[in-house]
Amino acid sequence: MNRLFIAAILLTVAVSCQNYKKDVSKLTQERDSIAREAELKDSAVTGYLEDFNEIMATLDSIKTMEKLVTVKSSGQREMSYTQKQAILDDVALLNEMLQKNKEQLAALQKKLNNANYKVGKLNSTIAELERLVSSLQKQVDEKDAEIARLNTDVQNLSRDVIQLNEKIAVMETESQEKSNTIDRQVQELNKAFFVIGSRKELEESGVVDRSGGFMGIGRTSVVKEDFNKEVFTAVDIRDFAYIPLNTKKAEVITVHPAGSFHISGEKTADTLFIDNQNIFWNASKFLVIVTK
Repeated sequence: MNRLFIAAILLTVAVSCQNYKKDVSKLTQERDSIAREAELKDSAVTGYLEDFNEIMATLDSIKTMEKLVTVKSSGQREMSYTQKQAILDDVALLNEMLQKNKEQLAALQKKLNNANYKVGKLNSTIAELERLVSSLQKQVDEKDAEIARLNTDVQNLSRDVIQLNEKIAVMETESQEKSNTIDRQVQELNKAFFVIGSRKELEESGVVDRSGGFMGIGRTSVVKEDFNKEVFTAVDIRDFAYIPLNTKKAEVITVHPAGSFHISGEKTADTLFIDNQNIFWNASKFLVIVTK
C-alpha cells in the first residue's frame, strides 16, 4: 500500500516537472520573440527616421535655394547675360534636387508598405510615419508646382538669353564690318604710288610727256594729265622711308615740297630719302622719278 502511494506521488512529481519544463521553454521562446521584435522595431524605426530626416534636409535645401532664385529673378528689371545664366543653372539644380527628393520619398514609402506587412506590431509607429510622409509628399508637390513656375520663368529667361546672344552676334558682325571698313579707309589714306625710269621709258609707258622749249631745245618732262597708273608700284607711306636709285642723276618731276626729301650721293644719285612722310605726300600721292 505504502509502495503504491509513493509511486503515485513520484509519478505526479515527474509529470509536473515535465510540464514545468515545457512552460519554461515556451516562456523563453516568447521572451526571445518579443526581444527580437523589439530590436527589429527599434532598427526599423531608426532607419525610417534617418530616411525621413534626409528627405527633410533636402527639402529645406530646395526651399532655401528657391528663395535665392526668386530674389535673383525679381530683384532687377534688367539682368546681364551672366546673371540670367546663373539663374538658369540654379533652376536646373533645383530640378535635380527635387527629383532626388521624390525618389527618396518613394523609397521610404515602399519601406513603410513592406514594414506594415512584415511587422504587425509596428502598425501604430508606421501609421505615424506614413502621416508624416504624406505631409512631406504634400510639401514636395507644392515645391514641384513652384519649381514648375520657375521653369516657366526660366524659359522666358532662355528666350531673353537667345535674343541677347543674337543681338551680340549682330553687333559683333557690325563692329567687325565697321572695323574692316575703317582699316580699308586707313590703308587707302596711307597708300601712295611711285615709278622710276628713264625719260624714254616713262614716255613709252604713258607716264610723262615733253613740253616747253624752242625747236626741241630745252624741253622738260612733265607728268601727263591722263598718265598710265598701271606701271606704278603701291606703297604704304607709313613704312616707306626711302627708295634706292643707283643712277648717275635723278629728278623728281611730281610736286613734293622742298625740305620733305633729299637725294643722297655726291657724284651719283644713290638713294631718295623721305624726311617727312606727311608733308612729302600731301600735295600728291604719286611720285615720278626720272633717271639719267
